Amino acid sequence: MFLCSSFVSTLAVASTPPEPSLRNFPAAWLGFGLMFMFFVVVVLISVMSSKRGHQD
Repeated sequence: MFLCSSFVSTLAVASTPPEPSLRNFPAAWLGFGLMFMFFVVVVLISVMSSKRGHQD
């Protein structure tokens, strides 16, 4: 009964739609730089010589 009342329909028509929230996302180069840094760290760790290399 409440959904069909004239007050609710008037309120629904009079209300303005919500404004979209604009979030500032980080730039794309920041993500690429972070991926590059992880890549460099992984390569450096894999290239490092092992401490027990003389035992092999």
